[in-house]
Amino acid sequence: MVLIYPSKYYYKRTKVITWITKKENISNKFINLYILPIICTFGFSGSNSFKSIETPLSKSEQKCFVQKDIYLSINEDNNLNEVEESIFVRKIDQRLPKYIGYFKRHTRNSIFSWELIAAISYQESHWNHKAVSKTKVKGLMMLTKDTASYIGIKNRLDPNQSVYGGVKYLENIFKRLPNSIVGSDRIWMTLASYNVGLGHLEDARVITERLGYNPNYWSDVKKHLPLLKVKKFYKKTKYGYARGNEPVKYVKRIQAYLNIIHDDRSHLASLNLKKIFNK
Repeated sequence: MVLIYPSKYYYKRTKVITWITKKENISNKFINLYILPIICTFGFSGSNSFKSIETPLSKSEQKCFVQKDIYLSINEDNNLNEVEESIFVRKIDQRLPKYIGYFKRHTRNSIFSWELIAAISYQESHWNHKAVSKTKVKGLMMLTKDTASYIGIKNRLDPNQSVYGGVKYLENIFKRLPNSIVGSDRIWMTLASYNVGLGHLEDARVITERLGYNPNYWSDVKKHLPLLKVKKFYKKTKYGYARGNEPVKYVKRIQAYLNIIHDDRSHLASLNLKKIFNK
């Protein structure tokens, strides 16, 4: 899939790349291919003013958009170590070919790239479509029962349905974020919401704004998400306690997987994986 951004935005390219790479340590290739087209659609300069999610969550939506602390803790460190990087590269060879068709199929008309969905899926299930957690989230994208019902899929262990459901759920979150969140900030907050729930992200943004920081910048919000574990903060929020450190680690690790995919393509090709990425 080739993504092209409008020529009238080209003059911003250097400024955008410098700004994002400095903020998030993301590779230039990834930004050029996948961040800039979204920036062109949703804008570049984030506002300092707080805006809530466009439509309040109904009671039924809260079941899937506000996670009830159901996910297992992410025990890994924020950053990948050499062993984890080696395992990931090996899994690209061993497991990705089995699922890459689903990732590409369900991102063909999506705002997300297949690489991003693949990275999310690896963080969720290590590319194991039979994965089931102790809390009964299941499948490649580790969907909850409520989320599956909301999206309209019946079998969470079916890889095709799981990827379809995961992409649709991510798109739903992405669209519901306020327009004041733009560019890469919108992507990372979408991922954080996929992990902890849109409601809890909204609470973290409120805390961020109250403490004098920008609720539209992921770099500010991620510093305050862990406060959702602190009683004096979460008792004043709409959706209450959450393990706010988890989505911060979650996003960081997905970014690391993306960097491996996009920065190490020459290395991956040397492992006879070029045919995988060209499917």
